[in-house]
Amino acid sequence: MDRLKYIIIITFLLGHQEVTFGQNKNSISELNTIDKKINESIFINTNTNVFLTGETLLYKLFCLNNNTNSVSIFSKIAYVELVDSNKKKIFTQKLFLEKGIGYGDFFIPTTLETGNYKLIGYTNWMLNKSSFEYFNIDIFIVNPYQISNNNLDNNIPEKNIYETQKQTEETTNNISITSNKTTYSNREIVNLEIKSDVIEESLKGSYSISVRKIDSFSLKKKINVIGFIKSKINTNTDSNFNNENLIIPEFRGEIISGKITSKSGKSSLENKNISLSIPGKNYAFKITKTKKNGEFIFNLEKPYPSSNIIIQIIDSDNENYKIEINKTSPPDYSSLMFSELHLKPGFKDLIEEKAIASQIENAYYNSKKDSIINITETKKIYDPLSKEYILDNYTRFPTLKETVVEIVDGMYFKKSNNNYTLHLYDYDVNSELQIPALVIVDGLIIQDVNELFQHKAENIYKINIVKGGYYFGSKLFNGLVAFTTKNYDYDSKLNGDFIIKPEILRPLGKKEYFQPNYSINNNLIRTPDYRHQLLWIPEVKLENKEQNISFFTSDIIGKFEITLEGFSDAGIPVYTSTIIEVK
Repeated sequence: MDRLKYIIIITFLLGHQEVTFGQNKNSISELNTIDKKINESIFINTNTNVFLTGETLLYKLFCLNNNTNSVSIFSKIAYVELVDSNKKKIFTQKLFLEKGIGYGDFFIPTTLETGNYKLIGYTNWMLNKSSFEYFNIDIFIVNPYQISNNNLDNNIPEKNIYETQKQTEETTNNISITSNKTTYSNREIVNLEIKSDVIEESLKGSYSISVRKIDSFSLKKKINVIGFIKSKINTNTDSNFNNENLIIPEFRGEIISGKITSKSGKSSLENKNISLSIPGKNYAFKITKTKKNGEFIFNLEKPYPSSNIIIQIIDSDNENYKIEINKTSPPDYSSLMFSELHLKPGFKDLIEEKAIASQIENAYYNSKKDSIINITETKKIYDPLSKEYILDNYTRFPTLKETVVEIVDGMYFKKSNNNYTLHLYDYDVNSELQIPALVIVDGLIIQDVNELFQHKAENIYKINIVKGGYYFGSKLFNGLVAFTTKNYDYDSKLNGDFIIKPEILRPLGKKEYFQPNYSINNNLIRTPDYRHQLLWIPEVKLENKEQNISFFTSDIIGKFEITLEGFSDAGIPVYTSTIIEVK
């Protein structure tokens, strides 16, 4: 069975999953068969596995196909969690994957206790296995203000784990990192060259580069990609799907699901129109219908980081219903094993040094912020059919009534029993539908147009209209009227059991991590630079046999490790490192 056939079967199952999952044994059998092909696993690469509170955990996630070790094309969403030794979640982050890859970070607060934690990675598809094999690695956190005697151990050998690890660590022989020098001064530029002895096609892939000060903490070895692949060979990953309570795999994008209930218990739950809006400049707007049992599903094919989500029943009898969102099933962490964290008493000076450096860096956070990468502007639902009216190009009117009548050709309003509705003349007056237009503001559907007429017209930037019968989702409207406010911040006053603003975990936005440039930025000359993490680039594409990367050292002296880690497009694990020293 080729990949196309698998996708067709998966699509069919997803289209019927709320009915068949947990009931149809044939569907389960199909999923078990498909899983032999998909066979996903997760690998997470971190900048280190030892942190002080006040530092930032940086990571890159690979969703892999176990059969080839290449990135998986199936799951579009992955989850990362940090769990403490009491198996309590510290954080959960959602990643929107691009070709099986995502990255994120977590600032470690001073509220966390000294101890051993686990960093977990999984997809919804993996959660359905009868033997849930999530990715997990040890993360050691040291809180300088909360170190107990139980954490101290005089019997820890003097030789640090870094030196021991380097003696046994496997690297990729045909890729190397070299620096223009081995020794640098403070705030000096470092030029790196990545070279490969292999042909360009076999080198192409996705990698991360990390430059971090080497510490003498004698702790557990951090696994790299080569060790991870070798460990998988000796692990049995052949497990079947559960036959009930299956979690919907997110193969097309982020899934948001829920259900409606009848307040009286008598109203039909089937074929009710539900809308989802994530308002803003690049908004999401969708309409779907409920199934026989009142369940509904939205699938977001693109990442929308905004937490402002509005879901509502948009039928005329909406007040007869109540709407709620399905809660996600948490992973089972009962089998997680935690070791105790032991520190040598002599580490006190090192801990104090790092704690002070971290405090100084955090004090200057505002001048060293990471940059949020803006989401590419998405095509609006009215493109390319609409006629656009940018209101500043016309004489401004104080009210929406006047604006509708005087500026927008073909739009009019009706008023009955003090209730307004908006309409559009059709191109053919004789075929005009006797139903209202679809009205949205910043991507939010407006059911009560009265509140829109109370909105200040000066806050509206533009109006787009589409005349004629307009289907969106499964619902027919007499055209479309889309308002855009100047600040993309319209807030509806509508309330009731039929409309909710749920708290739903949002995908992380992408970042470009801060790197000082002392050759051009004089504003940083007087700013202290106590970075232990000199560089973190989570997305490095090696397109040629040679590639150059540069960065600046900080005010911290010592040895720093430079690592390149990731997977080639062919599924080859790549790990190599080198050392520089700052004096």
